[in-house]
Amino acid sequence: MKNLRILNIGQVAPESRTYPDLEVVDSVFDVVSDSLTIVMGSEESQTLEVQQFMKTGQINILASLPVREFDKMVSFVHFADSCQLVVIFEQGDILSAVYDAASPDPDSTVIEIVGSIDSGIKCARWSPDEETLAVLTGENNLVLLTRTLEPIAEKYLNPNDVNATMQVSVGWGKKETQFKGKGAKQLERERQALKNAGLNIDSDNAILHDPTLAEVQHGHLSSYETYKCSISWRGDSQYLSLSTVEEIEPGHERRVIRVYSRDGELDSCSEAVDGQEEPLSWKPQGSLIASTRRRFEEEINEQVLELIFFERNGLRHGEFNTRLEGNARVLSLDWSCNSEMLAFRLSDRILVWTTKNYHWYLKQEIYTAAGEEIQFMKFHPENPMKFMFGSNKRIEIVDMAYSMGLGPTCPPTDVGMVLVADGIECKITPLGMANVPPPVSLREVWVEENLVDVASARSNSVFALLSNNSVSFATVDLENIIKSSEPKIRSTVTKGAFAGPHDRPRQVCCAGDNMAAVLFDTAQCSKIAIFDISNTDEPLLASVVDAGPPKPVLMKPTVDFEHLAYETADGSVYILDLGTFEASKITHFPQLCTDFWVTDVDGIRVCFGLSSTGKLYVNSLLACSGVTSFLVTESHLLYTTAKHQLKFVHLDSNIDQQPFPENEDDERTRMIERGALLVTAIPSKASVVLQAPRGNLETIHPRIMILTEVRNFIKNRKYAEAFVACRTHRIALDILHDYDSELFFNNVEHFIKEIKRPDYIELFMSTLLEEDVVETKYKETEKSATSAFEQLRVSDYVKPRGKEKISRICEALLAVLLTPPYKSKYLQTIITAYACQHPAKTAQALELIGTFKNDSEIEKAVQHLCFLLDVNKLYDEALGIYNVPLALVIAQQSQKDPKEYLPFLQKLHVQPELRKKFMIDSYLKKYEKALDWLVQISPEDSPDIDTEIVDFVIEHSLYTHALGLYRYKKDKFDAIMRAYADYLHENRDYADAALAYETLSQNQEALENYVLARKWQQAVTLAIHDKQLLTDTCTRLVSLLTDNHEYSAAAYVELKFLDNIEEALKLYCKNHQYEQAIMLCYQEDKKQLVESVVDPALGEGFGVIAELLADCKGQINSQLSRLRELRSKKQEDPYAYYGEMGETEAPDNVSIAASETSTRESFFTRYTGKTQGTAKTGASRRTAKNRRREERKKARGKKGTIYEEEYLVNSIGRLVERLNQTEPEALRLIEGLVRRSMMAQAYEIQKNFVEVRELLKLHIHEIYNISEKDRERVDENGMVYLVPEIPVPEIKSFPKRKLLDY
Repeated sequence: MKNLRILNIGQVAPESRTYPDLEVVDSVFDVVSDSLTIVMGSEESQTLEVQQFMKTGQINILASLPVREFDKMVSFVHFADSCQLVVIFEQGDILSAVYDAASPDPDSTVIEIVGSIDSGIKCARWSPDEETLAVLTGENNLVLLTRTLEPIAEKYLNPNDVNATMQVSVGWGKKETQFKGKGAKQLERERQALKNAGLNIDSDNAILHDPTLAEVQHGHLSSYETYKCSISWRGDSQYLSLSTVEEIEPGHERRVIRVYSRDGELDSCSEAVDGQEEPLSWKPQGSLIASTRRRFEEEINEQVLELIFFERNGLRHGEFNTRLEGNARVLSLDWSCNSEMLAFRLSDRILVWTTKNYHWYLKQEIYTAAGEEIQFMKFHPENPMKFMFGSNKRIEIVDMAYSMGLGPTCPPTDVGMVLVADGIECKITPLGMANVPPPVSLREVWVEENLVDVASARSNSVFALLSNNSVSFATVDLENIIKSSEPKIRSTVTKGAFAGPHDRPRQVCCAGDNMAAVLFDTAQCSKIAIFDISNTDEPLLASVVDAGPPKPVLMKPTVDFEHLAYETADGSVYILDLGTFEASKITHFPQLCTDFWVTDVDGIRVCFGLSSTGKLYVNSLLACSGVTSFLVTESHLLYTTAKHQLKFVHLDSNIDQQPFPENEDDERTRMIERGALLVTAIPSKASVVLQAPRGNLETIHPRIMILTEVRNFIKNRKYAEAFVACRTHRIALDILHDYDSELFFNNVEHFIKEIKRPDYIELFMSTLLEEDVVETKYKETEKSATSAFEQLRVSDYVKPRGKEKISRICEALLAVLLTPPYKSKYLQTIITAYACQHPAKTAQALELIGTFKNDSEIEKAVQHLCFLLDVNKLYDEALGIYNVPLALVIAQQSQKDPKEYLPFLQKLHVQPELRKKFMIDSYLKKYEKALDWLVQISPEDSPDIDTEIVDFVIEHSLYTHALGLYRYKKDKFDAIMRAYADYLHENRDYADAALAYETLSQNQEALENYVLARKWQQAVTLAIHDKQLLTDTCTRLVSLLTDNHEYSAAAYVELKFLDNIEEALKLYCKNHQYEQAIMLCYQEDKKQLVESVVDPALGEGFGVIAELLADCKGQINSQLSRLRELRSKKQEDPYAYYGEMGETEAPDNVSIAASETSTRESFFTRYTGKTQGTAKTGASRRTAKNRRREERKKARGKKGTIYEEEYLVNSIGRLVERLNQTEPEALRLIEGLVRRSMMAQAYEIQKNFVEVRELLKLHIHEIYNISEKDRERVDENGMVYLVPEIPVPEIKSFPKRKLLDY
C-alpha cells in the first residue's frame, strides 16, 4: 500500500582538472566518508581522472590514471579504508592507485599495474564485502582473486556444464521413485495407454506434451542480444552468478547463468529460456536472480519484455511484464540493499519497482534532467532509499521515502481512503467502506503516463494524479463507489502550464476540497504550483510560489486537510497560507524527517516527524526511538515500534514537553504482528488498518479507540450506541455504569428507553462484575480529560462497589420496570433483575412467576430462571414459598429423577395447610420454622401432637426455640425444660444442666451436676441440710478441685466443711500460698504445723524451682552454642548447609531412585523449597501429605536438618514464657523461705533467677537474628515469599528483694 515519493534529486556536474573536457565514466558511493567517487575520461585523452565529491562541497582529485589506446574501463572500486583505487581494463590490466587521505594529490598518488591478463577481461565484479574479485577472461575462464589479488580459483566455462545434471541426491530410494517433475507420471500413463492401444511407436521416445506444463524452451537468443557478459554477487558474498552466451551445440547458442560458490565451485546452470537477455542482478537477500527476456504474446500479437527470476539452482521462479514498448531495452538491473526495490536502467530513464503480495508495482519513472543517455545506475550500499544514475555530463542522486496516499483521518470524512500508484494506474480503495486486499483494489483510474505521486482531497471524491509531464484530476461518486461508480479523469493540466520543459514535478497534495498543489524543481530552485479545483473540469492555476531555500523535500496536507505544509532539507516545517500564498515557519526538527504530520492541539500547531533512523520527533523533542511508522488522528498519535507494538499517545498541549514512556501496559499499548506497519486509521469506526510484511492487510479495533468512543457515548447519554459498541468489541458492559455511576442512576429510565430490547437489558444485568472496571480493566489514560471530568464533581455521591454495585443497579432498574408502563413488556427482565442481585431475590422472582396465568409463560419464565440460577436451589426456594405446582414445574426442568420428587409432592398435595407447611420446612431443614407450624396444629386435628412436638424438639435440638414458644404455658414449658436438662447433662454442660434441674426442683440431679461442674458453693448449698450428704459431696469436690489445680478452693472446703486443717495447709502450700498457710496455723493455734507441714513444703518448692532454673540455664548455654555452630557452618559452606544437611536419612515415603522430585536439589533450593524445574510445576507436585510431613519435621527440629535453627529459636521463646509464668511463684517462695529463716535457699533462688534473666538479656538479639534468606518459602503457585520474622521477646528484670541482694 506504500508509494515512493522523491524527496530530492541532487545533481553533480564534475569538471576535469588534469585534462580538459573529460566525461563521466563511472561513479561509486563512498560509505566511509559519505561521499561520491567519480571516474572521468575520454577516448582521446587516454587518461582517467578520479575525483571525490565530499558532502560539504569539497572536491578532491585522487588520481590521474593512464589508459592504453582503445582500452576501456570494465570495473572501478574505491577502498576508502585503505585509500586505494582499483581499476580493471578490458585489455587485461589491473591498476592500483594509493593516495594520501590527509592531502590528496594526483602527483603523489602511487599508481602501479598489480596484475595483467593477456587474453583480456570481458567483465569483472567485486563482492559486496569487497574481499573477492570475480573476473571473466577473454578465454572464458572465471578467475577469483582476493582483495590483494591473490588467486583463489580459476574455472573454465565448459559448454558441457549446461548438459550436466545438478540434481541433489537425498542418499536413499531408487531412481524409479525419484521426482521427475510435474506431470511426469501422467506422461508415463499416456505412453502406457498408447502401447495398450496397439500403436506402433517407440513409446519411450514419443513426443508427448503435458497440457499443465509450459512447452520446453531451447534458449533461442533474443533479437536484441549484445553477447555481453555480466556478473552479480549474492548479498552475503558466498555465491556469484555469471551470465554468458554459450554455443551448446554446433549452430545453437543460448544465454546461460552459471552460479559459482565463493571458492569457485560450479553450483548450477540455469534452464534454457527463449529470448533471455544480458541484464543480471542477484537479490541481496539471496532468494532470486533477476534477468530479462523477450517473447511474443499471441493475445496482443506483439513482443513483450518481461523480467524473469531464477533460483540459485537455475530453475525459473516467476516473472512479470515490464509494461515497456516492444523495442525498449533494459540495459541493467540493480536491487536496493534491503531487497525491497528493483531498478531498471533504460537509455533515457530509470524505473523503480517494488513488490507486495506477489505483485510488482511500478512506483517511479525518473528521466535525466537534460535528456542525456544514462550510462550507469547504482543503489547506495547501505541506504536503500538512495541511488544515483549518471550520463556523460552529470550524476544525479535520488533520495526517496515511502509514503501512503491517504485521505483524511479525522471524522466525518475518515473513510480510510488509500491511493496506490502502479505505473499508469492508480488503485483506489476506501478501506473503511470496502476492505479489499492488495494488490486488488476497489476501483482504478488510468492516466496516459506513469505516475509520480497521487493525492486525495478531503472529500475523498477528488484525486490529483501527478506524472512527469502533467497533473490529472479525477472524481468519483463516493456514495456509490461500492455499487457502480467508477472514477473518471475530469481534466489534465500539462506541465507547460505551470513549469518549464526541463522542470521536474515531484509531489502533489490536496488541501480541503478546492485546492491542489504540485511541488516541482527548476534548475535554480523549487516551486509550488497551486490549483483551484472547485471545478475539476476546468482547474485554474491560482499561483506559483517559490519555496526555499532551503529546498523543500516533502509536502503534505495538515491532519485536518485545511492547509498545506512542507518540510525543507534542514528539517524546518512551514505552513502555506492558501489565501495569501505566504509560508510561515512553525517548527524545526533536529534532523531531516522522511514523513511528518501537522495538527492543531488546543489551538497550538504541533508537528510530528519520523526520521529514516526510526526517531520520532514532536516539534524539536525526541519523543521516541525505534519507530517504524506513525499516523495522527484528531485525538491520538499512533505509532508502531521495532518491538512489534502499536502505541497511542493522547494529543494534549504538553505532548512536546517530555519523551513518551516506553513500558506502559494499559490501553495505550497493543501487540501486533511482527513487522506490521500502519496503513490508515478510521476513528469513526474505531479501527486501524495494518499491513504485514508479506503484504496482507489486517483491520484491528484497538481498545483505546473503542473505549474513547464508548466514553463519549456515555457522556452524551447515548447508551444504545455505547451498548452496541461494547457488545461488538467484547467490552465489559459494567462500563455503562462504572464510567459515570451518578449519571447512570439519574438516567435509569432513559437507559431503558435507549436500550429498548429486554434481552439486551438482561444481558447487561447478567454480566455485571463486582469489580470497578474503570479502575481495573479500562482505566482512562487521558489525564486532561480525567481531571476535567473530576472537577465537575460537586456532589457527595458515593459510588457503589462490589456486590453492592450489582444489587443497586438491579434495584434501580426494578424501580422503573415495575411501574405500569414497563411491567407487562419486561416481565422476564424483572425476573432477571431479581436473580442477578447479591444475594439473589429468588423468592420475589418465584412469587412473580406464580402470578402468571398462562402455563406456557410460567414454563418459559422458569426455564429462564433455571438458566440464571441453580435449579436445585430454585426447587427448594419454590417449596419455601409453599407453591407446590411451581416446584413441580422447576423439578421437571432439572436433572432429578421423578421418583425423587413426585411421591413427596403428591403427599404434600393431600395434606392440610399447616401440616403441608410443616412437612416442607422440615424437608428444607428449616426446623425452627417447621416447629412454628407444628405447634399451631390443634389436638383436635392430631391427638398425639404434644408428644410429636417433644419428639421433634429432641430430634433436632430445638430446645431454646421451643422454650420461647411455650414461655406462657407452664406444663409444656416444664416438659421441654426437662428434656433440655437431660440434653445438657448428656453433653457435659453440667453448669447449665444443674440450673435447669434446680428450676424444675429436681435437687438430686441438680446437686450431681453442680458437683461435676465443680460449682462447690452451689453444691454445698444444696447438700448442707444433710450432714452425711454434705461430707460425701465435699469429699468429691476436694478431689475434683485438686485435679483441676484449684488448690485454694479445695483448701477452703477441707478447712470449713471437712475440718481437716493439715490437708488444707498442704493444699495452700501446693498453690505456693505459704503466707496463707502460716497465718492459718497461727489462727487455729497450731504452730507446730508450721514446722511439720509448711517447712517441708517450702523445701519441696525450693527443689522444684531451683531445678527449673538450673535446667533453663543449661538449655540457654547449650542451644546458644549450637546456634553459633550452625550459623558458622552456613557462612563457611552454604552449599553443604542447604544442600547436604539432612541427607543421611531418606524420607520414609520418598523413593531413592532418581526422579525429578527426588534428585538432589540445587544450591539454596532445599531450604527455600524451590526446584530445578519451574517453580510452579514443583509447587504443584507438593501434596498435602508431603506438606504435613515437612511441618512435622520443622516442629521436631531434628538435629542435622535445615529446620534445627528455627526450632532452637522457638525453644528459647518457650523458655522465656515459662520463666515469666514461674516468676510469681518464685517470689512467693522467696518470701516464705525468708520468713522461715531459710536465707541461703532464698538467696540461691533469687541469685539463679537473676542470672538466667541477665543471660537472656545479653544474648536474646543474637539468638533471634535470622537472615532474610532463611525466611524464604515457596507457596502453592511457586512464588517465593518471606515468612514473618519471629518477634524478639522482652526480657524483664527479676524484682529482687533488697535484703537478699548481696
